[in-house]
Amino acid sequence: MRYVSLIAGAILLSGMAVACPAEDLTVSLPGVEITRIQATFDCGAEGVALGLPSGAFTVEYLNAGDNHLAVLPLHGKKLIFTNVVSGSGARYAAARYIWWDAGARGVTLYATGVDGHPKADCRTVRKK
Repeated sequence: MRYVSLIAGAILLSGMAVACPAEDLTVSLPGVEITRIQATFDCGAEGVALGLPSGAFTVEYLNAGDNHLAVLPLHGKKLIFTNVVSGSGARYAAARYIWWDAGARGVTLYATGVDGHPKADCRTVRKK
């Protein structure tokens, strides 16, 4: 068993982990209360250009202790963003994207790429 653990650890450290198809992801956080918040946004044509759905879409926020995630629909798939340091508001990052909820200043999706730093200003439709 120790041998298997060492090989698995070496593979993970070398970046050669094998991806397995899955529909659900479970992370065990014993003793930590989890809260889920769903909010609906619309980011207009700029959002569609960045890969968000046309019209209203739902973002799920998952908070568990010091872990804060936002799950957004991008390019027809769900992308998990994690909370990162922000001067104000709640800022989440995933791949080349930043989802920034700056409170009264609004919510913005930013992307970094060869085409510069396109962004989409979004409006909150509903939060529950």
